Amino acid sequence: MDRLLQNNTILKIVAALLALLLWMTVHSGQETNTAGNGSAGFAGSTQSLNDKAVTVLYDERLYSLVGEPKVNLTLQGPALDVLRAVATGGSIEVMADARRLGEGTHEVEVFTRGTPPGVEITRTTVAITLEKNANKEMAITLVTEGKPKEGLNVGDAVVNPKAVVISGPQSAVNDVVRVVATIDVDEAQENLQTSAPLIALNQAGKQVEGVHLSQERAEVNVPITRPSKSVPLQLQFKGDLAPGYAVESINQTGSVTVFGSAAALSSLSAYPVPVIDLTGLSQNTRLPLKLANIEGVTGVEPQEVEVEIKVVAASERTFAGVPVKVTGLSEGQSYTVLDSSDTVSVTVAGAPSLVEKLTAQDLHAYVDVTNQPAGRHQMRVQVNAPNFIKVLTVEPATVTLELKK
Repeated sequence: MDRLLQNNTILKIVAALLALLLWMTVHSGQETNTAGNGSAGFAGSTQSLNDKAVTVLYDERLYSLVGEPKVNLTLQGPALDVLRAVATGGSIEVMADARRLGEGTHEVEVFTRGTPPGVEITRTTVAITLEKNANKEMAITLVTEGKPKEGLNVGDAVVNPKAVVISGPQSAVNDVVRVVATIDVDEAQENLQTSAPLIALNQAGKQVEGVHLSQERAEVNVPITRPSKSVPLQLQFKGDLAPGYAVESINQTGSVTVFGSAAALSSLSAYPVPVIDLTGLSQNTRLPLKLANIEGVTGVEPQEVEVEIKVVAASERTFAGVPVKVTGLSEGQSYTVLDSSDTVSVTVAGAPSLVEKLTAQDLHAYVDVTNQPAGRHQMRVQVNAPNFIKVLTVEPATVTLELKK
């Protein structure tokens, strides 16, 4: 302390502050007396406390307070008390009672708490706007930013809760058009589980102020998946069953999920399986088949399927008057059938349940004259039949045509 008192600079600063305080006290007292404070010789002061926030009492169940009311306060009293009050203005609480008021804008007188002794505050009012409360429920919209790692996709996300209740002033609630939760999926390689803040937005995409959401955050689960496509199996068969037997039905996995490049998936309509050999079958059979990756495909689920083949004793049936069509004609080429008829009789064999449903329209008899020159030709008749229907005989087996250019 002795060292401080011996410091001339510090003593000069203290003296200047005391002189300034004495001058302010005398000057303020003169101004107050001139204004007619009514007490001659009273050393008073008048100071302002600006932009003081007002705590508004109102019925929060029915109304919302619009904006943040503020007032300018005028403090009067002994200079030192007023200066102290201004310096510690945070201890003065300004309030307005609007509990008996309804919707609209009102001028309400304010009252204070925590005013220092000896200091008076001039009566003043504040404009208070109350608006009726409203609420509405709205689904949460998930917004993803960025893209996952190349070759991966964003799957169907799960958001919990699915919706929130928006409450607040009627105008602000009406202004909300969606509630969003935003998460970043940039370069993501695996599923994302996170909590995202909820924001109420208006038509312009700006945040709506003054509304309350029943939930501040939402739990979000975003699957990061490989490109995939569900397709049926493409079954292929070879060989003949044991004599006298036929396939009645094939039961298989309905579809498989294929993973791969977008280009490969777009052109894929069915997934091929190993060729099923029916040679010599005479009874029901279950065959496990492993599915191999094809070009552009990185995986398939399930990787193994089971095919159930139902085998029954075959029955035969003959269809007469099956028309024979001519295919493979070149441009400008015509033909004439030289036989007495352009129809054939076709005998088929198959499972009784399939043969019974068969009609002549299900059998397609034809001769192919592709690359045949003009002139007379005896052509073998071919017949296409539905799956698991075997063509046994065609009568007549050939058709004679005259091809003309």
